[in-house]
Amino acid sequence: MFVTGSRAEYDILYPVIEAVSQSKSLRPEIVVTGSHLASVFGLTVKDVEADGYPVVAKIDNLLASDSDAARAKSAAIQLQGLVDVVAFRRPDFLVVVGDREEAITVALSGGYLDVPVVHIAGGDTADDFNIDNSVRHAVTKLAHLHMTASAGSAERVLRLGEEPWRVHNVGAPGLDRLVDEPEIDLACVWKMMNVAPVEGPFLIMIQHPLLPEMHDAERQMKATLDAIVACGLPTFVSSPNSDPGNHAMSRLLADYANRHPTIVAYKNLSRAVFVNLMRNASALVGNSSCGIIEAPLLKLPVVNVGSRQVGREHAGNVEFVDYDATEIEAALKKAVFDDQYRAQVESAKNPYGDGTAGKQICDVLVQETDQRRLVQKRNTF
Repeated sequence: MFVTGSRAEYDILYPVIEAVSQSKSLRPEIVVTGSHLASVFGLTVKDVEADGYPVVAKIDNLLASDSDAARAKSAAIQLQGLVDVVAFRRPDFLVVVGDREEAITVALSGGYLDVPVVHIAGGDTADDFNIDNSVRHAVTKLAHLHMTASAGSAERVLRLGEEPWRVHNVGAPGLDRLVDEPEIDLACVWKMMNVAPVEGPFLIMIQHPLLPEMHDAERQMKATLDAIVACGLPTFVSSPNSDPGNHAMSRLLADYANRHPTIVAYKNLSRAVFVNLMRNASALVGNSSCGIIEAPLLKLPVVNVGSRQVGREHAGNVEFVDYDATEIEAALKKAVFDDQYRAQVESAKNPYGDGTAGKQICDVLVQETDQRRLVQKRNTF
């Protein structure tokens, strides 16, 4: 059973779901929750259903609020619904990725109901003081199988006291989609997006709020948007995620998109469009993990703005800057126009695998048939 709460996270799970669907001994089923079910975030449950895998439950848990308390309450609602689904269906495995609400609610449900939890991307670390980091490590201690995205992450999971046989360094499944997704001509991409064709370099911006800095989210967003306007390059800007602070960021983005024709705002793009947009972009700006994990495979320069992602393992394609429009603008111009720097990015080595994680994870699940052994956890310290 795969549990997904957002489009970005679903695209990470997708290669594993696809591999499991082709297995002779396993079959996938999906629980959809979180921002998938919110129209303000594009109602992306439709994209999940369009892929044709069985959606066995929908847990509508997001509260219509922008507060930190609402995020915690939304997680509690999600946990209550998920326990009912898991207790009724009793899957062989619960699979979840990362460090957000879905990760901790899945880990708690599996732990209390004796269903093995498969955690993808545990062991990652960042110095941004976000709650996601604590959630990620808490899930490691609750999960039963660990599919890490890098050798460094695997080592951190072992240092947390997990038994070595439970830890598998498979790489990041998000890379699989970049390798496997068919190439589409840019002219077709513009038609699919219903936008005017772009000639020359363009940017992608993905920026999310950070819980410890939620009250400063609008100012932080403004700094990046001001830098983009100053650069004068066409920019495709994603709506922020559902974390506290997103309302002010979304209002500001809508205002800038209305006033500046070079800014194109979007709530959601299909996998095919987004991957091909990334393949042709000149740089990515914001604070998304996409810039840390997926962008190096495409040799895409990244300007990471602010605290989010600071301290994460990364390739040489990322430049970290403060929430300062002038600094961001300078870094963007370097990323797009500095041939020497772009040559350096071309030589960057991605620490997050080779784009075969989905099949590797499926192979592990096929081999792990002793559920009693899986749920009986021991610490090595």
